[in-house]
Amino acid sequence: MSSSPFSDDKLKKQFEQDLRDAKNSIKRPNILLLGNTGVGKSSLINTIFGRKLAEISHIKPETRGFHLYSTPEVSVNIIDSEGYELDNEAYFKEMLDNYITANFADLSKQIHICWYCISISSGRVLPFDIQNIKYLLSKNIPTAIVFTQCDNDDPEGSTAKALSNVIYRDFGSKVSCFQTSNDPEINKDLDIDKLIAWSANNINDENLRLGFIAAQKISLNEKDDAVSTRVNWYATAAAGGCVCPIPGSDAVWLTALQVKMASDIYKIYGLDNGITRVLQTAIQGKVVSMLGKMLAGNLLKLIPGLGSWVGAAINATVAGAITLAMGKSIAVLCRKAVIDSWEGKEEALKDVFTPENLEKMFNTFYKK
Repeated sequence: MSSSPFSDDKLKKQFEQDLRDAKNSIKRPNILLLGNTGVGKSSLINTIFGRKLAEISHIKPETRGFHLYSTPEVSVNIIDSEGYELDNEAYFKEMLDNYITANFADLSKQIHICWYCISISSGRVLPFDIQNIKYLLSKNIPTAIVFTQCDNDDPEGSTAKALSNVIYRDFGSKVSCFQTSNDPEINKDLDIDKLIAWSANNINDENLRLGFIAAQKISLNEKDDAVSTRVNWYATAAAGGCVCPIPGSDAVWLTALQVKMASDIYKIYGLDNGITRVLQTAIQGKVVSMLGKMLAGNLLKLIPGLGSWVGAAINATVAGAITLAMGKSIAVLCRKAVIDSWEGKEEALKDVFTPENLEKMFNTFYKK
């Protein structure tokens, strides 16, 4: 009889390797930030990605007038431009054209979306803004207008509405406008969730899109949708793969598939970078241990004969159902962990990943 494929040591090594693979497969979209000096571009980025990105990034100058903010902990690249002034419009336009042209052919460097920031405090959309937006659209760069500092608007958002009308007059539905603030409470009544959804929808490459979804710390809905799609894919793969009666192969293969699924869920929810390193290690250890126990307990039921790791093929339909239930269960725990981490309750995360919680979630989903 072969040894069990569910030992903590084996699963831990596989989970860590799968997590590394997930990180490597998820690409980093390039987000261009444009706007006048003092509009609050840095504050917008800090709000969306939950940290002072400019302070922790490996900052390096790009083409004249641009800086790339990049760090292993956040799976996006922010390309921040110099703010423009009324007396340097020609210089700014040349600088922008040179940068986009120089990087257009390289997927890793080209601009995938642009957030064009206009402060409510300025109370105006300049003709130069309109020219820049037209230029970006001519280069097929999806561009959103982000009205910043909307806490300075009146309760009805009158200034933002007036500025949106100016944008609509020139671009119609081709350009979307979003109201934002640096205040998390005010943002609940504004459009920052919609900005995240627009951004995800306008990043066409799936791995680039997943990089953005994993990095942002605003919209759980975007993370939920991406995870649900991945879990359904793994469940379908499990059902399709467990049909070949090669002794012992199905159990090992299905175990590997489900551990890989767990690492994908973990990555998309951002649990590999949203919490402290010590807590990351602790949670990963608990996830692996729980997976081992749950996989062993459930897969043994599927293998005909005497419950050894040698036997006929696992039932495909049941294997798919177990994988689906397992994925949804892990997703629920990861979602709860994300909420706690966003609320600063890191210590509470230790109580989220427990065998009791996982088994309860699994039984609920599997019965369905």
